Amino acid sequence: MGFVGSVMMVVWGWGSPDAGMPEQVRLSGVAVAASGVVGLSAMIIAWLRSRKLVGVRLLTVVAWSVPLLAAPPLLSQDGWAYAAQGWVLAQGMDPYTVPQGMAGVLGQAVDTPWRGTTAVYPPGSLWIQAAMVTIAHADPLWSVLLMRVPALVGAALMFWAVPQLARYADVDSDRALWLAVCCPLTILCVIGGMHNDGLQVGVSLVALVVTIRLTLSGRGWLGLVAGGVIVGLAGTVKQPGVLAGVGVVALVHVNAVRHGSHRWPTRHCWSALCVRTAAAAVPALAVFGGISAIRGLGLGWLNSTAGNPVSVTSDSPIALVVQVLRGSGGIPLDQMVGPATAISLVLTIAAMVWCWGRWGPVPPVGRRNDAVGQLGSPLRLQAGVIIAFVVFGASLQPWYLIGALAMVASVQLRRTHRDVITAGVVAVVILTYLQWYWSPYVCLPLVIVGYLIVWKIPKARAFVTAAR
Repeated sequence: MGFVGSVMMVVWGWGSPDAGMPEQVRLSGVAVAASGVVGLSAMIIAWLRSRKLVGVRLLTVVAWSVPLLAAPPLLSQDGWAYAAQGWVLAQGMDPYTVPQGMAGVLGQAVDTPWRGTTAVYPPGSLWIQAAMVTIAHADPLWSVLLMRVPALVGAALMFWAVPQLARYADVDSDRALWLAVCCPLTILCVIGGMHNDGLQVGVSLVALVVTIRLTLSGRGWLGLVAGGVIVGLAGTVKQPGVLAGVGVVALVHVNAVRHGSHRWPTRHCWSALCVRTAAAAVPALAVFGGISAIRGLGLGWLNSTAGNPVSVTSDSPIALVVQVLRGSGGIPLDQMVGPATAISLVLTIAAMVWCWGRWGPVPPVGRRNDAVGQLGSPLRLQAGVIIAFVVFGASLQPWYLIGALAMVASVQLRRTHRDVITAGVVAVVILTYLQWYWSPYVCLPLVIVGYLIVWKIPKARAFVTAAR
């Protein structure tokens, strides 16, 4: 059923190349939309029914992904932007100064709001995109289809890392794979939508796994360095990758305090925590800076010409407020971008600090280094930090939730919480499809009301949450 649903989503993708409702309703368009609805429903139902089929996760991912390899970018047009940016860099130009719309045929396929903007991704992502365009000999179709190669690598890394994180947290690894990697949200957005979030999340999870392995083998300092290097790589794919550094430091520090001797490096004190932070941050910054320095690209993604996520409607509360003020209050967008970005930054930092206070290692105050203090839970801390970044960010797209989902699936949860998350995944997948046609102002209320209705109907809730 999931394979058939995937095939139908490919048919829908080729039949609906542009987002939004068509100007004229034709029978062929209705048939294409129906193909998408039926295909998405089939994948959701197949996913829910596969919950109890232990040991078939790899088969599920492969069977559902193979048809998507022949699809255009699904549920988003970001794949065309990747190809356009890669084309600009492959032609020897700077994607941080040349607008995406200037990339010939590929530039015309970029979503309208972004055609006049420059790249927003770090250089590592741009070099990967340029490599794919070069391999495709700049052929427009093959250039965009090859953007699935890094997406497939990201999905493979996630498939490898999630079970190991789950076992570290004493969680059922098969269940974690089912929830985080084998779900329609991840498969459709990472492989179907070819978003670089997949590769970024995969590399970030690898950083955590490598750190855990080295730390448990008694090589915590090496874990900090290796983890930091990989975090730097994740950050060059997409900026949120640097958040994995929080988990790297917390994992090493907590393990050192719990299993180390009474020497200074293992004590639960602020100086030890700060030194460990520096030990991970230095290699991370070195890798990030080294890749950014190639051909002088640097921090061009901070240019004022880069596309600002606040400028378009998304599921972010802050972006929604900005668009409301822009439409009803008549406030110019350029006057709101700065304040909205600042508010987002303040709220995000405050939420991350709260997460550290709730789940992070907090040494005892004063000079009593022999006190126990609070060690917290590193993986819960990592999950909380990512969720804080997503919720309070200036932009929120459904695929931004994949990293948070991977972390949440890897920690101990109550049955009720797992049910809420499972139903949430279904809701987000439906939301992603609906937003291809309509604005979040229409889709969000519909999905939220639908979620609440399903939750109040026992049989419907039991089916959606895959309850026995």
